[in-house]
Amino acid sequence: MPMRRTTPTTAPYGTWPSPLSADALAGSAIAFADLVVDGDDVLWIQQEARLQGRGAVMRHSPGGGVTQLTPDDFNARTRVHEYGGGALAAGHGVVLACSWADQRVHRIVHGRTEPVTPAPATPAGIRWQAMRILPGGGAFVAVRETHGPDRPRSNPNVHGAEEAVNELVRVDLATGSVTVLDTGSDFVGGPWLSPSGRRIAWLRWDHPHMPWDTAALWVADLADDGLRDATHVAGGDSAVSEARWLDDQRLAFTDDASGWWNVHLWDGERVTRLHDEPVDAGTPRWQPGTDRIAPLGGRLYVAVIDAGLMHVRDLGEPPETSPTATPASSTPIDLDGIASIQCLDVAGDRLVAIAGGPATPNAVIAIDPTARTTAPLSTVQDDPAAAIGATPRPISFPTPDGATAHALHYPPTSRTHVGPPDEAPPLVVLSHGGPTGGARAALNPTAQYWASRGFAVVDVNYRGSAGYGRAFRDALKGSWGIHDVTDCVAAATHLVAEGHADGDRLIIEGGSAGGYTTLMALCTTDVFAAGGNSFGVSDLRALATDTHKFESRYLDSLIGPWPEEEARYVERSPITHVDRLTTPTIVLQGDEDAVVPPSQSEVIVDALRRRGLPHAYLLFAGEQHGFRQAANIARAFEARLAFYGRVLGFDPADDIDLPEFVPGTASG
Repeated sequence: MPMRRTTPTTAPYGTWPSPLSADALAGSAIAFADLVVDGDDVLWIQQEARLQGRGAVMRHSPGGGVTQLTPDDFNARTRVHEYGGGALAAGHGVVLACSWADQRVHRIVHGRTEPVTPAPATPAGIRWQAMRILPGGGAFVAVRETHGPDRPRSNPNVHGAEEAVNELVRVDLATGSVTVLDTGSDFVGGPWLSPSGRRIAWLRWDHPHMPWDTAALWVADLADDGLRDATHVAGGDSAVSEARWLDDQRLAFTDDASGWWNVHLWDGERVTRLHDEPVDAGTPRWQPGTDRIAPLGGRLYVAVIDAGLMHVRDLGEPPETSPTATPASSTPIDLDGIASIQCLDVAGDRLVAIAGGPATPNAVIAIDPTARTTAPLSTVQDDPAAAIGATPRPISFPTPDGATAHALHYPPTSRTHVGPPDEAPPLVVLSHGGPTGGARAALNPTAQYWASRGFAVVDVNYRGSAGYGRAFRDALKGSWGIHDVTDCVAAATHLVAEGHADGDRLIIEGGSAGGYTTLMALCTTDVFAAGGNSFGVSDLRALATDTHKFESRYLDSLIGPWPEEEARYVERSPITHVDRLTTPTIVLQGDEDAVVPPSQSEVIVDALRRRGLPHAYLLFAGEQHGFRQAANIARAFEARLAFYGRVLGFDPADDIDLPEFVPGTASG
């Protein structure tokens, strides 16, 4: 008997019932990070609701399935650069992880953990990142970040305050003794060990640059007592993003000297580019653990970003020495459902990755590049966001000042409801963080949440976003708060002109740098009917003087040198323009945020209160820069939905309230 089709119910946009509740979204989400390989074993850090957002170390062994190596109360996470990353290491039978509680490196044995690095003079005063275990398993190299009285040397910043010291070090696991390998630069990155462990590669960069502006690649011979014959290979004027030893002589790495992060080869004497293509094989180095160069079966594979989408490419057989000519292109390897690849590595005879797509939740997977197939390694769970099925449409659109920007457009999506034929949907404009980041075609629970309730969504890759080459990335220099705002507005008006959005019901929201763009758009334009600011920057002067070391000079390029350009910092700060703010806004903030502290949000809330505008403010206890606790994530979604419904005049189908809502008192 044929199945009867159900006629969709017509209902106003924004009021559709959704199978994706905020609780389900927050409770089912699993985050993966720090993929590492030890022989055929694949290990990673996994965050999920059952552990209240703590990072558990997981291992997949052939024939043995997935096991959790750390106890439930252990949180594998580091605070280096405040953004962390690189908290896990495995090799030669040794597993190490950084503990969030004390920031020390712990050895993991039979479900137990024991610290192997010295206790700092002050709690969490010594932090570790990107550990690489040496052959034999008796020592590791790592990035060490030292704060407070443990600092090995004076390191004042431009404001006269003492900054943390970042160094490349070697640690003996038996004694805990530390040998400093490289010191003196403001930052170090990597490191990467050759197969024998006798050679090492690492990155160096200095204030005021960020690692995607300029990062120099160095190599040296590695001995127990230090480095020998250190050599500068590439970068400095350009930015090297990552490296991978093919053997003890050849080093593959990504460098954007051509304007794109293409893969290069150093043979010990010369450097040559291995492909000449307008794709980015590198990524902004906010955190380690995102390397994407993988040698397998005599061939070299790399994950690239091409027109905002990601896939694996085959670069062929890497030559024994740097070639005299650069091949024009590589061979794309399309993998069904995969459009976002967080990292790429090799385990045994297969590629492994953390990857996903618009309807495929992120997972740890194995890849057969010949058959072009994938298989899950992590435990696969149904993700309710994947069931929604809102598929992003890559778009490019003109900006009023003659540039071109990019975005991913999600239409309203429901199996049971449609909007009125004479009505266009409200639009949620998503402004990503960074701002040197990017909107990707991974499964986006935020977009699925809004689309399933009858909202259109556009995730904007404004000028400054990564994945479109260096020129596009550099276009935001000196123009933060201008080009990003212009491009977000242009994305919205472009979709309105195409009939995909209601121009009277435009919403903009974002977190961190995306929150800053959101606030600037709300304070300097009259395009949006509502806004959602999550831990966004409101006062650039405070950010320039009070933020952590990694980003303390970031604004030199985005705004101008501090304090010489203080007037520009004032002009580009949302608090300078709050007298123009007429848009109802909801503000979300973590009370332990060291990157954008609560004071940055509270000045906006005070301004909304003074101006008599409808607003809401939610301060989440125990949250840092970005929310990790499932209950808080769910509450943040529900609060925004209730707030937008109250402001735009519709009743969401969800049974939620917004007790923090402050109605407007302004007239006119």
